[in-house]
Amino acid sequence: MKSFKHYILVIAISLLPFISLFITDLAPHTHDSPVHFARIAAYYKALSEGQILPRWAGELNYGYGMPLFNFIYHVPYVVASAVVALGGGLVFAFKISLTVSFLLSGIFMYLFSLRFFKHEGKALLATILYQFAPFHLIDLLVRGDMAEGYALAFLPLVLYAVTRGFTQNNSYLNVLFTGVSTLLLITSHNAISLVFFGVITLFVLLFSPNHQKRIEGFMGLTLGLTLSAFYWIPAIIERRYTYGDLFMKDMYKSHFAPFVNFFIPNLTNAASLQTGGIAVSLGLTQVVSLFYAITLILRKKINSATEKKTVWFALFLTGLALFVMQPVSQFLWTNIPILRMFQFPWRLLNITAFSLAILGGVVYINKKTPLYLIVILITMTVASTAVYFRPPLGMDKIDERYFWDYPLNTTYFGETDVIWSAGPAGSYPENRFEIVGGTGTISNPVKKGTLHTFTVTAANDVQVVDRTQYFPGWRVYAGGKKIPVEFQDQNWRGLITFRLPGGTHHVRVVWEESPVRRIAETVTLFSLIAAAALYALGIRKKS
Repeated sequence: MKSFKHYILVIAISLLPFISLFITDLAPHTHDSPVHFARIAAYYKALSEGQILPRWAGELNYGYGMPLFNFIYHVPYVVASAVVALGGGLVFAFKISLTVSFLLSGIFMYLFSLRFFKHEGKALLATILYQFAPFHLIDLLVRGDMAEGYALAFLPLVLYAVTRGFTQNNSYLNVLFTGVSTLLLITSHNAISLVFFGVITLFVLLFSPNHQKRIEGFMGLTLGLTLSAFYWIPAIIERRYTYGDLFMKDMYKSHFAPFVNFFIPNLTNAASLQTGGIAVSLGLTQVVSLFYAITLILRKKINSATEKKTVWFALFLTGLALFVMQPVSQFLWTNIPILRMFQFPWRLLNITAFSLAILGGVVYINKKTPLYLIVILITMTVASTAVYFRPPLGMDKIDERYFWDYPLNTTYFGETDVIWSAGPAGSYPENRFEIVGGTGTISNPVKKGTLHTFTVTAANDVQVVDRTQYFPGWRVYAGGKKIPVEFQDQNWRGLITFRLPGGTHHVRVVWEESPVRRIAETVTLFSLIAAAALYALGIRKKS
């Protein structure tokens, strides 16, 4: 009963930063909110047209389309699309998605912390430290990055699944629970889920009680990887068809924050302590816990082997994150291409939000800690982030109709701009389908997101252009027969063009799976079968 009250308390405290969002119809002004409004609309449209799960955003980029959701996370837009399907607007769906991510992170962090620490006071404080790490709130209410919010929510869920498995004998269900949790984490945010996967791997290595449980944990993580293969395999392999690496390769260089700024509590969100518009403070209570932990280690005041291991684990993660966020680590950013996916070094504050939360749970609380001290620590942690309880950048009145017919591409750095094109489109075409060589006419044109149909009546051999950006998977059929697609014609760079002989042809231009995506989805399919088998075996063993 006491733990249940703590869940209610966590939820109630976690709602504080979001009350201001729901007392107005205005949209929170954040770095990314405009692109999220457009993406929610595009994702919902793609779902409505039968894409499960979407990869192609057909109406963006002035209707030339783009493979946006082949590379962009799914969980945040699934949640937002559900709100839209129930009658909510784009702004309301965005607010709900942000809030849900934050509430889930609190619930799952307490769930994990209680299982890990086996102490309600430690679990409660660790949860509040996690929730009210300044960067956690900055992610949601300054950056508007609901995807990182969901990654922060599902990290402790995976860790809970792993630690639960340490004491449960039903290995089938343990592996399944860890696998499904990992699936949710990976499909929440591409880059952050990668670094969190590393954190979880280290956790399994260090804290598994025996070799069997360690293997179980890794089997669960592997199942999560294969379940999510439909997403991350194409995102990694087909990325070479985009401009992302070219435009983002040096971005990290201008986003290293001064080292001292991490340790100065920025209680007023002062611009002088920001880097790229982001306050990089680790947090007031969190910084105190860091120095207190170092003092305890040096004075050999931590006697419990488990607590000592936990402190070193947290210190290692914090130190590694701080190192990689400094210019001294440039050799890593230069030589590890996947690291550049993070774009901004300060993004690794997501690691310190977790590491300093569990560190605080260890060093601040013991069996003799009075209740009033826990209340003081929680109050200090929450109050020190009060500046974010209203969106620091203000609120905007927006016309949602603009985002339902958004003409741009919703990316900043060419992450999903196709390399064969001449760049993002600048205007809507006068004709979506056109004969550009030979003599003929086009009739009965119908354009949906992933299916275009029209009839070509040709007096002789003709060349046809469908003003859709080509990406592997687009195919052309005429009279049921597959027609070769040309997409590197210098006159129609990156567009779908093809040739037809004289006569009348009923043409279908359709988005299908590329070989890479087909393999990835096959891996996911077999993993779903394996997951179903694990569930059946687990239930049978349980009964």
